[in-house]
Amino acid sequence: MSRTGPGSGPLPGSLPRTWQYALVGGVLSMPLTLAAYWRSGANDHFSFNMVVVGGLIAGFLARRYSADVSAASLRAGVIGGLAGYVWIAPTILTSAESFADAWSFTPATGLLFVVFSAVVLGVAAIPGLFGGLLGAWLCRKSGQERTVAASG
Repeated sequence: MSRTGPGSGPLPGSLPRTWQYALVGGVLSMPLTLAAYWRSGANDHFSFNMVVVGGLIAGFLARRYSADVSAASLRAGVIGGLAGYVWIAPTILTSAESFADAWSFTPATGLLFVVFSAVVLGVAAIPGLFGGLLGAWLCRKSGQERTVAASG
C-alpha cells in the first residue's frame, strides 16, 4: 500500500514539479515579453528576449528543488513564447496562405500554419533553455540548492 505524505512524491492530480516551475517561469515572462514588444513599437518583429527571464526563474527553481532543469526551462520558454505567438499568429496565417497560394495548393495553408507555429514555439524554447541553465548556475553559485526527499 502506498501512502501520501511529506517527501512521498506529488499528490494525485497535482502537476509534477518540473511543470510547476515551468508554469511559474513561463507565466511570469509573458507580461515582460508583451511589455518589451509594446515598448519597441515593432509591428512585424517580435523578440523572445524576455523568455530568458522565465527560463531563468524555472531553471533556478528546478535546480533548487532537484527537478529537471532542462525540461523545466524548455517548457518555460514555450509557455513564455505563447504570448508572442498569440500576438503574431495572424502574421503566421498570412504567411502560410501566401506560400499555399504560390504553390497553387490552398489545402496546404493549414499544414503550413501548424509547421510555422511549431517553429515559432520551438524558437521560443531556446532562450528559455539558456535562461534555465543560467538560473541553475546562479542557484548553484548562491548555495540555494536544497535536497528534496525522493519518492519511495
